[in-house]
Amino acid sequence: MAGKLVRFMFLTGSLVAVTCWDSAEAGPGHTGPHRAGDKDVLEQMREMHRGHEHKHDFEAIDEMSPQSSLRLLKFMREIGLALPPMDSHRGHQLFMKRGCVVCHSVNGVGGDIAPSLNASDMPSPMNAFEFAARMWKGAPAMVVMQQEEFGKVVELSGQDLADLIAFVHDEKMQKTVKASDVPKKWRKRINN
Repeated sequence: MAGKLVRFMFLTGSLVAVTCWDSAEAGPGHTGPHRAGDKDVLEQMREMHRGHEHKHDFEAIDEMSPQSSLRLLKFMREIGLALPPMDSHRGHQLFMKRGCVVCHSVNGVGGDIAPSLNASDMPSPMNAFEFAARMWKGAPAMVVMQQEEFGKVVELSGQDLADLIAFVHDEKMQKTVKASDVPKKWRKRINN
């Protein structure tokens, strides 16, 4: 997987973000690289926060077995206390398949009806909540455009949204986007 993946965990009363990088580059105040597997989430969090002035209490998690901590993470995702893992590759596929590319462009590929979603223009570090808030603000116009362009509103699950947000913030993945990636059914709707 290319780019950064973000995981959130709810620990000792606070939401904690874990940003996983696939290169030597790391986020502000964090050391990299980090692995992206669920089994490594706790170790990633510890590693990332070792040099911070603020401290996190990992003692409660230390007492759990690896299986119990994985079950806890799965449960937190199911009830909305933890975001699903973000995958920019799946986000790229969704961007094309669901028709986001008809209105939005990345890497010069796509429509110009709506703002481009180039990762280079996105705030860094990534803030998934801010991006979702911007989508929410534009939702009424997007609903109208989707009904006009597709005859229906595009439905996205929480996982879909997480993956799209990862793609929109992954400059390395976006540099691989080509006009030939656009599904044939959408090509006639854009000028690439």
